[in-house]
Parts: sequence; structure tokens; C-alpha cells
Amino acid sequence: MNEQRDAQAAISEESWTVRGGAQVTLRAARVSDHGRLRAFVDGLSRESRYFRFLTGGPVANETLARFVSRRQDRDVALVVTFGEVIVANAEYVVNDEGLAELAVVVADNWQGQGLGRRLIQRLQQLARAASLRGMRGDVLSENRRMLAIMRDCGFATRRNPEDSLLHEVSLTLAEPRKAPAPSAPSAEWLPRDWFAAN
Repeated sequence: MNEQRDAQAAISEESWTVRGGAQVTLRAARVSDHGRLRAFVDGLSRESRYFRFLTGGPVANETLARFVSRRQDRDVALVVTFGEVIVANAEYVVNDEGLAELAVVVADNWQGQGLGRRLIQRLQQLARAASLRGMRGDVLSENRRMLAIMRDCGFATRRNPEDSLLHEVSLTLAEPRKAPAPSAPSAEWLPRDWFAAN
């Protein structure tokens, strides 16, 4: 098992008290969470399900299975639980450009208590620790609450030029490394045709 895989497995649990005195726990998602995740998603309002999955209808089991069985060496999946019940989840999937594509959803009766913000901030910490270049996501333009939270968390937002129903949110975590300027090679070891080619 490589160091990155060890780091994913070692995502620490954290608990805190929300308004009203309820204690919740943020932790890494587990394969055994599938049933709890199914109940969580099925319990979302049509609007919340649409904001997260772009469908107000049922969410396929395959989608939930992918959430709890991510590539452990790259992707991250988190849940917030109250007792044994999942009340929020978040994830990022690393694309080929080294960007973390994130998504977050909070149960309707738990919204407005800072869970979404806490999840986004935790994803940011994990993406920085993994030395990723940045984060991005697509948020429905009508989901003004989430857009406001993303801005508060440092994300830039802009209307998606290819789809007016979506806003793209993005955050730069690390500038691409610039290769050092090559120094002029010594004439002692230059190939014979180097001067002709340069």
C-alpha cells in the first residue's frame, strides 16, 4: 500500500455540536455505508436531489456504489453522520488534469447549520495535502445558497459558457511548476551536430 493510499485511509474523524445541541461526526465514507447512503439520498427533497444529481427522480444504485468505492489512491468521499444516520455527504474525483471535481449535498432538515461549509473546507484541506492543482465543480445557477457558500470558501464563480443553467466554481490550490530554464550546455560534451541544430 503506497503512502497516498495510507493517507486516504487515515482521514481523521471529527465531531462537533450544531445548533440545537446535536452532535455530528464527519468521517470517510465506507463500503458498509451503502444502505445508509441509499436512505439518505431517498430522503432528499426533489429539489435537493435535483441540485446534487441533476435529476429529481430516483438515483441509481450504481451511482451510490461508486461513491462508497472510490479510487482510494486519488478520490475522496466523506459523510456526516448523526448517530448511524447520514445527514450530508461530499466527494471529489481527481480528473486527468489534476483537478478535484467536487460535489456536496446536505439533508433538507439539516441545511443552514454549516455542514456544507465544513465539508467543502475539509475537501480543500485534503486536496491541498494531496498536492492537487485546484478544485472545480458545476452548480446549478438557481442554487444560490450553494453558490454563496462556495464564494465564502474562496471559490471563483462564473456562468458556464456552454450551459446557462450551470455556474462553474473553481479554486486554484497550486500553480503549475515551471521547469527551470535550461543552462547552456558546456562545449566539452556537446554532440557534434548541436551547433548546427541550434
